[in-house]
Amino acid sequence: MALEGFDLESFAQALSVPTQEALAALPEIQKRPEAWQLAFDLLASNNSNCRFFGAHTLHAKISRDWDTLDAERQSALRDELIRLAVENSGGALNVLNKLSQALAAYALLMPADAWDGFLNSVVTALQKQAQNTGMSAGAAIVDFLEVFPEELNRTALAAAQQGRLVQDVKAALPLVLQILISVVRGLEGSVRGGDAAFEQLGQSVVWRTRAWKAIQQWLQFGVPSDTLFVPLLDVCLQQLCVLAAHRLRSDGHDDDDEIQAAAAAADDMVSNMKVAAKYSRSVGTLVLEHLGQKWVGQILDHSARDSGHDARAWSAVAISFGETYTDFIVSGMADAGLSEHVGAFLQLMVALTRFPGHHGFDEDVSDQPLSFWYLLQEALVDYEAEAEPGAAAAVAAAARNTYADVLRALVAKSAFPAAATWLAADRDERERFASYRREVGDALLNAYYVLRSDMLGALVDEVHALGALTTADWQHAEALLFALRSIGEAVPSDEAVHLPRLFAADALTQHLLPVLQVRADGDRASQWALTSLKAGVIAVVGAYGDWWRGRGELLAAVVPSVATALHEPALVPTAVSALRRICDSCRDELGVAAASLVQLACDVLGAGAAVPAREQQRIFEAVAEVVLAQPPDTHAAALLPLTSALLAALRVDVARLESSLSASEPAVAALIDHLRLVEALARGLQFGDDVEEHALAGDADATSMLAYAARCYQDSALHEFRIGLLAVLDRALVLLTAMSQPDDTLLECMLATVNSAVRRSPHAFALPFADSVAFVGRTWSVAVARPGADFAPVFSARWADQCPALLQSISQLATVAVPDAESTSEATDRVLGSVLARAIDDVCAGLAREAATLPVAIEQQPIVSEYVFDLCTRVLQTRPALLAHVEHATVARLCTLSVHALAVPNRLALKPTAYFLTALIRLSATTARPSPATPLLASLWGEFGPEWLRATLQGIGGAHPRSLLPNLAELLFAMVRHHLQSVKLWMAELLAQPAFPSPHADDAAKRQFVQHLLATRSFVRAKAIVNEFSVCCRNLQGTAYAA
Repeated sequence: MALEGFDLESFAQALSVPTQEALAALPEIQKRPEAWQLAFDLLASNNSNCRFFGAHTLHAKISRDWDTLDAERQSALRDELIRLAVENSGGALNVLNKLSQALAAYALLMPADAWDGFLNSVVTALQKQAQNTGMSAGAAIVDFLEVFPEELNRTALAAAQQGRLVQDVKAALPLVLQILISVVRGLEGSVRGGDAAFEQLGQSVVWRTRAWKAIQQWLQFGVPSDTLFVPLLDVCLQQLCVLAAHRLRSDGHDDDDEIQAAAAAADDMVSNMKVAAKYSRSVGTLVLEHLGQKWVGQILDHSARDSGHDARAWSAVAISFGETYTDFIVSGMADAGLSEHVGAFLQLMVALTRFPGHHGFDEDVSDQPLSFWYLLQEALVDYEAEAEPGAAAAVAAAARNTYADVLRALVAKSAFPAAATWLAADRDERERFASYRREVGDALLNAYYVLRSDMLGALVDEVHALGALTTADWQHAEALLFALRSIGEAVPSDEAVHLPRLFAADALTQHLLPVLQVRADGDRASQWALTSLKAGVIAVVGAYGDWWRGRGELLAAVVPSVATALHEPALVPTAVSALRRICDSCRDELGVAAASLVQLACDVLGAGAAVPAREQQRIFEAVAEVVLAQPPDTHAAALLPLTSALLAALRVDVARLESSLSASEPAVAALIDHLRLVEALARGLQFGDDVEEHALAGDADATSMLAYAARCYQDSALHEFRIGLLAVLDRALVLLTAMSQPDDTLLECMLATVNSAVRRSPHAFALPFADSVAFVGRTWSVAVARPGADFAPVFSARWADQCPALLQSISQLATVAVPDAESTSEATDRVLGSVLARAIDDVCAGLAREAATLPVAIEQQPIVSEYVFDLCTRVLQTRPALLAHVEHATVARLCTLSVHALAVPNRLALKPTAYFLTALIRLSATTARPSPATPLLASLWGEFGPEWLRATLQGIGGAHPRSLLPNLAELLFAMVRHHLQSVKLWMAELLAQPAFPSPHADDAAKRQFVQHLLATRSFVRAKAIVNEFSVCCRNLQGTAYAA
């Protein structure tokens, strides 16, 4: 062959190495027409590298340049491919593999009517070529059968070709599977009725592995009938038995890949849901018979002794069968012909659950069956509801026996490894074991749903049998405690048989609680073992928090013992969770211990960083909830030690901050932590929403209680705390302005502290209304904008970052705050109206200075726009009278901002704007309940309505993403519903404009849109109308978007 400037002999010599230069040149050469001949020349070489690149070139040419061949050359190429495949059948596998890819690509590119039954034809042609040449075609056939499904999956085919392939694959499946099974059975030697060529090929573990992988690939096409599927599965399971016998006789792992491939193929067959639905009886019986044989247990025992080698592969079929045929297994428990097999299978699953070792450390099998126990428990519930009583009783008895074994296995597997092993483990090992324990906890819960009281009783008996808990047998003791904790959520809070035994006074004082007083001495392993045991006891106490209700005499011993754990950092999270759960459930019972709990919180405060900040907050909130449950006249005295200590700590923080402004991070962090403790206390002291709602609804008892609380809070020691807190906040605000880089978190924390006590009901920490408003005003001046000399706002450098938190505080004040006793509602509205007006004016002015146009500014600062419209929406929804105290010009500026915000295709900007305008439009209608702001809102509709309508229609017409259509539709529907006549007039004017809102919507589409929209009173229908018109405007008719 002569290529211009190309020397074949030199190029072939370079490819035989191959050189980097030859590899770089090959892709370009393959693009040339002469590369067809180059491929055959290279394949004729004696060098395996040259033959590989020849096969590679041939595959590339067929895939890329098929259309350059005429029908005659295409037909001749098929014969050449068959010849080359047979010639290379006994050679290098990479060459044969590339030729198989080329042959598969050729078959897939042939016209639909040009090669009927091509799969059978390929096999026949390869065998005939082998007979004619005296060579073996076994390797070529198996390689092609492995490659073809892969090529098919990555090739895009026309509909006609797909139809041909479906027919060919169905027709060829029996032959294909017969060939592949002959190969995988090669391990047995000569098989009766087998093909000698394939049996000989099957003597190689490499080819057996490839045949298993090919079987798995062909399974995806669906084995069409049980007459083919069941025998195939039977052979696969028999071969797993053969592989197991071979492994038991040998010490090596040369067949690892074969075992993995065989298990994967059998796993795919067993987990086929469609087959399970059609042939559950025949397939299920077959699998149970195989899995009940001795070899299964023997190979798993061998694997366990071999460090769990290949254990996941050997167990895969059993796991998948259990998860896929769960209903069949349950029904089989009551079937005389199957119950023995089912029992053997369930014991196999128990054995897998109990697989030796510690998961995540030296085994990775025992997590696999855990989901089966959940599925089995669910299936048992369904069966019990549907089965005959006799059958249901038999199944229930068998299930209880099985789950009793499961319980013992799970408790054993949840035990920690030796302390020294745990401490020497890396992070990944610990995390794997921790994740596995969480799954075991879920499985224990499933076991409880079957065993119920028997399981609880068995665990309590074992705990009692241990006597006083010590580190002597700490792993088993901790595992029992873990099991008790795991089922805590399901055990009834009124359980009266076993929990009274577990938590009896003598059991607490002699068995469980003494270990919490033991000091953690000795080496690290001993300390960790003791800490784990303590954590188990505390977790069990917390898990049954509801059970402690009404048992104050026991809590007197439990709470102080659990509280001692707060001095051990490793136990703090567990102890806090337990205390929080007990406090939530037993507020009334803990009233007598309120002083002790407050002292506990004081101790936690004094411990500082020894108790993490988040855990401190949880303790403070829980203690406050207990105090709140007591009579209001006791709250001040009960909280006094804690509020005094907290106020002192805040003053120290401020003093430190004042003296270290140049390096203030530690002081700021401490102040933030202590302010969050105030916030946590405030959350705990909030009366429930139900109490507030009842009072607002006129409930006499709730109203009386809240009034009494207000009087108690007014003149008490809490007043001093509130005054001191306000002074601390004011001083911190002054210092914040002096910082070179003010801390946003500190500012947000200060505002959150004030907000936490702003409620509709009385609150122990509520600042006087005037003081709260004044503080927010001062903070606004510092963080956002202060009035300048000409009354124009002077903005801080980072006003946009700090503004959202303040807008949220104003929202809290404006929509929740209740006027003081000495104030009137009118006076309160006037004050809040001025605050609202200032916020609106400053935000509008601030955005105007951020960019040349408002839309650009809104797009750059969508959070600011979002929060200001959220604030105004809440005002409209809860306190619209405030707007009567805001000047028309100020609200008009907000409306102008809303027009521009509607034009910004940003979800953060548009959604709150649409909500605001929807609320405004509803209140502006003459049919709305009148308020002092109604005239203002009506005038705003007349002034800005056309612009809002225009922007809304533009968004629907394509200016905004389709994901925003629901918001625009809701806004448009509000306009139509509340201002039908004006919207009708304005829409006629707007839609009469050419190409508005889109050039794709003609006059007929616009008329239809208006007619349908104005006629409907259903929001669902309105959304459909808007979506239909938007599709038209976007020219998406006939696409998936129009569906």
